[in-house]
Amino acid sequence: MEAERTSPGPEADLEALELVRAGDPAGATRLFQRWSTPLLRFTGRMLGDPAEAEEVTQDVFLKVIARASQYDGRASVASWLFAIAANACRDRLRRSARRPSVPLDAVAEAPGPDLPVDLRLVERQKREAVRRALSRLSDEQREVLVLARYHGLPYAEIARALSISEGAVKTRMFRAVETLKSLFSEGETPWNAASR
Repeated sequence: MEAERTSPGPEADLEALELVRAGDPAGATRLFQRWSTPLLRFTGRMLGDPAEAEEVTQDVFLKVIARASQYDGRASVASWLFAIAANACRDRLRRSARRPSVPLDAVAEAPGPDLPVDLRLVERQKREAVRRALSRLSDEQREVLVLARYHGLPYAEIARALSISEGAVKTRMFRAVETLKSLFSEGETPWNAASR
């Protein structure tokens, strides 16, 4: 029984959501422990402000608790969480009536290997170049790219999360990649699809 808790997956997410529906706070705690960091990274990349990202991420979990009964099982719990986060980010951007500047230095990055100082500097410069490029994408393109590239969601899940067709996901992804290619070909940093 204990091993199931330490190896979370879609089934564990569903179990946690059922606990939330039953009013058990342990379910919300499990979902928070599993998804708070990925959601914070997503909202950070979408909003460009670490404080706003943290606030929106907290709001996502409050909405999950309040709306657990609305989960219909058509998409994974992860997709449902990212859909709530994407909608919350759109609402926040509309309310603030500004384009995000995406200064994402404070958004947590996955820890990298112990690299020499010069290689760490190069990696940091690459991440900053990608962040600047992400800030120049449309909100729709950025959503799709971040969900696919940084969170590994398949196009079908992204389509369900954003309530759009899979074709629209592919179109937005294509346009995002083309925009990034042109941005990187303008500067000195060559385009590399593996760059983060």
